[in-house]
Amino acid sequence: MRLFLIGMPGCGKSTLGKCLAEKLGYEYIDMDNYIEKEACMFVDEIFEAYGEDFFRALEKNALKDFDTMDNVVIATGGGVIKDKSNKKLMNGKCIYLYADIDSIKNRLLSSEVVRPLLQTKTVEELYNERKELYEYFKDIKVDNYNIDAAVKEIMEALK
Repeated sequence: MRLFLIGMPGCGKSTLGKCLAEKLGYEYIDMDNYIEKEACMFVDEIFEAYGEDFFRALEKNALKDFDTMDNVVIATGGGVIKDKSNKKLMNGKCIYLYADIDSIKNRLLSSEVVRPLLQTKTVEELYNERKELYEYFKDIKVDNYNIDAAVKEIMEALK
């Protein structure tokens, strides 16, 4: 089974993804890291040199690569939902990790990851643009207020 974690930047996809993969005995993949290795560039460099549309094309190609994998937890980039056709490529379960705006802001403050779109937009603007798309993509929605509780909730939902 393939599990795709979707949600806002800073909602905990990477952190929860590692824990969930370990509990399930699955491989863990961070989609942004996967793209960086394939492109030999960091995400922020891709955005700067080629723009968002080029990056979204790389995301789509990565989703196609994942279709051959099994028993994997994939922490997607926060914007993978911007292209509705990606839903068909996400052959597995889409788990929407929800976190309130204040929690996201606090997590982003302590993160060292450069988030290109947050250089030009606020967290609120991104959330308002994306919230309906997260709901459209999701098979399961989990409030990620606590990693252990969220992992337990996901595992129960997968039974």
